[in-house]
Amino acid sequence: MNHKKLHKHQISRYNKPMSTKDISNKERRNKQRQKEREQQVIRQKMFLGAAALILVFLIWKLFFTSPGDVGLQSINSACEAYRSQVEEVAADYGMTDYVDLILALMMQESSGQGADVMQSSEGAFNTLYPQVPGGITDVAYSIQCGIQELKYSMDKAGVQSPTDFKRIRLALQGYNFGADSYFSYLEDHNITSWSFESAKEFARIASGNTKRHEEDPLHDPAGPWDYGDQRYPEHVLRYYHPEES
Repeated sequence: MNHKKLHKHQISRYNKPMSTKDISNKERRNKQRQKEREQQVIRQKMFLGAAALILVFLIWKLFFTSPGDVGLQSINSACEAYRSQVEEVAADYGMTDYVDLILALMMQESSGQGADVMQSSEGAFNTLYPQVPGGITDVAYSIQCGIQELKYSMDKAGVQSPTDFKRIRLALQGYNFGADSYFSYLEDHNITSWSFESAKEFARIASGNTKRHEEDPLHDPAGPWDYGDQRYPEHVLRYYHPEES
């Protein structure tokens, strides 16, 4: 097998030792690659750390919070637009100090959307429209009926002030369940403060032991029994911040 012979100048080119400059450039390249690897490791550690924190948070939310846990929120602009109208009607019924509570209730009921903004069609104070969901088609009348309904429930609960949260919770649940039957149940069972457990028990009785299907979107947020919102006070009060007024 024949091999090509290298010329003398070719041999010298391949065997030529590296200069100081070449060595320096090589060292810089090696250092740069090492630095890039270190930065990559740091980025990977940061990513894994963030992923671990997210995982811990999700686990905590899953196992250590209940479906009824709600954070403080603000009413939206649609509800806020009704403030002056609510203030006017509230003054007629001695509810001036509770305008923010009324707006919080409106936020929970409708987010200020539609004609029956207080969802008061089925209440006893609606005498002009069908007492069925969405029966009221006049915003002003919905507000009037809703404020009367809330005042009636608050009187039943004996609410003393805008920060009387113990009784306000009872009043709000009465608004949702129907004040007469709910407060009769409380009196019969000597219950003086709201709890999710007592709200569930009332809903169980009122629903005739009818459970919501587990796939029903209301099952977790509103409670397991097919009657009203068994977490209603919690849901309204997330929008109510009297200390900020």
